[in-house]
Amino acid sequence: MTPPRLKILMSAYACEPRKGSEPEVGWQWSLQMAYFHDVTVLTRANNRISIEAELSVLKGKQPLPQFVYHDESPLLLKLKRRMHATKTYYLLWQRSARKIAARLHAEHRFDLFHHVTFAAMRYPTIIWGHGAPSVWGPIGGAESVPFALLPWSQPAPLLVEASRNVHNFLHTRFFRALSRRASASTVTLVTSRETQRAFAALGFETPLMPAIGLDTDAWKAPAHSENSGPLKLLFVGNIITLKGVDLAIKALKESGSSAMFTLVGDGSFLPAIRRLTRHLGLESQVHFQGRLPRAEVLALYPEFDVFVFPSLHDTGGYAVIEAMLNELPVICLDCGGPAVATHDDCGIKIPLGPPAKVISGLAAAIRNYDQNRDLVQHQGRQAREVILKNYNWKRKGEQMNEVYQQAVSVRRTAGRPS
Repeated sequence: MTPPRLKILMSAYACEPRKGSEPEVGWQWSLQMAYFHDVTVLTRANNRISIEAELSVLKGKQPLPQFVYHDESPLLLKLKRRMHATKTYYLLWQRSARKIAARLHAEHRFDLFHHVTFAAMRYPTIIWGHGAPSVWGPIGGAESVPFALLPWSQPAPLLVEASRNVHNFLHTRFFRALSRRASASTVTLVTSRETQRAFAALGFETPLMPAIGLDTDAWKAPAHSENSGPLKLLFVGNIITLKGVDLAIKALKESGSSAMFTLVGDGSFLPAIRRLTRHLGLESQVHFQGRLPRAEVLALYPEFDVFVFPSLHDTGGYAVIEAMLNELPVICLDCGGPAVATHDDCGIKIPLGPPAKVISGLAAAIRNYDQNRDLVQHQGRQAREVILKNYNWKRKGEQMNEVYQQAVSVRRTAGRPS
């Protein structure tokens, strides 16, 4: 017997089709859950044009969610953009959006509230205190950069990362906000093992579910040609300190291999990475492609052998799962979302530790793949299977529907944390 359709209010501050990252997460969860339930999505008015355009394309092809749009005053929007105060604006938006959620609930009597974006544990959301079951997440954010791996030579990023570490420490050890929020949620879902351990230390069981996914039905299996030349390594992402690109460059040197390393992306750390490349004499092996349109990036993946993504904390990692779907095994650090996606039979995860040890681990992984091309092929095929099984949006929608059914079956009143 098919369970009845529920009335869902979804909180998705970031929600836009074809934008990638958090906007794609918000959009896809709203779209997928509309197959099962009557979904109303509360999101930013800034997202309206792109959402309405995509809804017009999808109309008549599948069940669609309803959207309610809200933004703060034009003055606050202007200050947000001018001062890059996204987090402050987000907190203000959540506060005023709570009133709209309460009004909508009085009108429609929702069966369940669900928060999807921002997918971070450190922020309050509108889903609590309405007398209805709630699902919080999947959320992450408990990943912190180890002391030895902080960007000590880069003052500005150092301040950001050190502040984040301190905030995480206080949030998970001393502040009671995290416990109150988890207590107020019928189900809390997490995206990383670090976040799962943080909640476990507070006495909460939190199922692990990656927040990101792909429309894998639209991705054909790539046609990889056998490569007997130098191993071709690829990185895609913002070239900033937390992505650990400097560790990968040093590892390439230590590997002693003839591997070719292509970096696609741009960012504040790029000049330093170029200097490091010259200093190590790797100009002939490291190639900088700059930022490319998404379509060109997607077309690049099949041209490479291995994906390198040594991010120091990354809750998701869209580039990682895109590379895996294109049959590239992954070399990453054993942390965050990439470590969840990269199983032992489709990549190599390097434990966090002192920089020299991490670099040696990355170098050994490069040598391993360079010397064993059959392993590259085998693990590449396994990588694609992992994504097809665990990151297909339709399957993820089915999994979330099970979470919804579990949450409403509990039928306990969720309290509002202070």
